[in-house]
Amino acid sequence: MIMKFFNIVSLVAALLIVNSANAKFIASNPVNKKIPNPPRFQIIKNRKVLRIYDGKIIKNIRASSLRVRVLDSQNCNGKPVKRQTLSGKKLFPKAIKLDKRTGNLAVGVLLQDCAKQNISAVFILQPKPSWNNYIVHRVAVPGKRQINDRFSTYPLRKIKVIGFIDGNLLIKHTSFKNSEALLVYKKSEKPTGKYAGCVVTQLGKSNSICPSFD
Repeated sequence: MIMKFFNIVSLVAALLIVNSANAKFIASNPVNKKIPNPPRFQIIKNRKVLRIYDGKIIKNIRASSLRVRVLDSQNCNGKPVKRQTLSGKKLFPKAIKLDKRTGNLAVGVLLQDCAKQNISAVFILQPKPSWNNYIVHRVAVPGKRQINDRFSTYPLRKIKVIGFIDGNLLIKHTSFKNSEALLVYKKSEKPTGKYAGCVVTQLGKSNSICPSFD
C-alpha cells in the first residue's frame, strides 16, 4: 500500500519541503556534531569507480564490488525473476552523500541497465575505522514479502538524489513512466536506518512507484 503524504507528514514536515515540481531538502535543526575532516569523493572511469580521498588514504571502490539480492524484479527480456543477485554497473553522480554525523557514505548504484528494466539500489559504506577498510550495508526497499536478511531489497529503477538530514536518509527515485517519489529512512541503531515511508513528489503515467505491501 502506498503511504500517502499525510501518513508521514509529521516526519516529512521536519525534514523537507516539497514543491509541485521538485523535493527540496531543508534541515529542521542545525547539525551540532560533524566529523572534523570529511573525506572527498570523485567518480572516475566512466562512473564505474568511486575514489575516496581521506587524508593520505586513497581508496578506489569499484561499482562491481557492490552486490545485492534483488526480489521480484525482471531481467532484460522482461521475464519475471523471483530473486537474483546483481552487481553494480555504474554509479549515479548525484546519488553519493556523506552523513557528516557518522562518516558513513550513501551510494546509489545502477545494477541492471537495459531500457525499461533498469534496476538500482542504495548502499551504505561504513569506514572501519578509516577508509582502509569498510563495511557494506544494503538499504532494503520493502515490498510484498518481508525481508529477513541483510542482503536483499526490492528494486528501484533510477536514483536521482540521496541526502541526509539530521541523520535521516532520503532517497529520491524515478520510474520509467516519469513518476518520482521520496523514500524516507529514520535514523536508528542500524547504519541503513529504519524505513519510515514514501511520498510521491511527481505523478507520471503510473502511481506504482512507492513500495507496495498488498
